[in-house]
Amino acid sequence: MAMINIGLQCTNVVSADRPAMSSVVSMLEGKIAVKEVVSDPSISKQDVNAMWSQIYRQKGQTTSESQTQSLTMDGPWTGSSTTASDLYPINMDSKYLENRN
Repeated sequence: MAMINIGLQCTNVVSADRPAMSSVVSMLEGKIAVKEVVSDPSISKQDVNAMWSQIYRQKGQTTSESQTQSLTMDGPWTGSSTTASDLYPINMDSKYLENRN
């Protein structure tokens, strides 16, 4: 259970609530106690069931609806990529490869 609690602490949505790496190592080594992660008691079983019901309804949508939804995600993407040659220009006259032995 300690490993699960450490994992839950490390994946906390709020970065300030995540433990430092040194604390994680100390917890894994047993030098400091692992805090119990308490789930939110305000979320009832009915709320969880309602969320799952909504997810199942969304999954049951018609094909045309899902195609329309996926088309909106296919919009114009402006991304960039960098290759090694962009970062490190290749000098063909270099003797580096010959002299590396």
